[in-house]
Amino acid sequence: MATILRPLRAIESVLGRIEEGLGIVLVAGLLFVVNLQIIARYVFHAPFIWPEEVSRLLLVWITFISAAAVTRRVGDLAVDTFIEMLPRRARRAMLILRDLLMIVVFAIVAFEGFNLAKAVGGMPLVATGLPTALLAWPVIAGCGLSVIHCASRLIALAVDPGADETHTSQVLT
Repeated sequence: MATILRPLRAIESVLGRIEEGLGIVLVAGLLFVVNLQIIARYVFHAPFIWPEEVSRLLLVWITFISAAAVTRRVGDLAVDTFIEMLPRRARRAMLILRDLLMIVVFAIVAFEGFNLAKAVGGMPLVATGLPTALLAWPVIAGCGLSVIHCASRLIALAVDPGADETHTSQVLT
């Protein structure tokens, strides 16, 4: 049991540090770009045309990478009142079902995101000339990472009898 979970938790930890570090860098980049545009527009009266596109790209990347980080921390949006009231075996079964459904949904969204990235791959964004596919790749990355996190939770639930206590939804404040 511990031999399977130890490397799994190590991988989860590394992925989590990467997601959170990337999130910090993306938020800092967004802060820089937005403030640069504010200063250029209101102080120098010479706004740039590219910050809106770059801000949109950064915001999409932040959204999907952060969603994966929240999934890793079991911060999924859920109303789990009735699940918490179930007996332990039934609660465990519901958590397994939850993770299976989430894997399927995230995999479908990642697959469709990949199809979208292929479809718009040759189209440039207007102001920057960057490929439009950069708006689809965060969907693929975020959903792919979420699949990994849900699969990890599922393996932990299957292997560790006490895992259902650590894999229930948490209140994030």
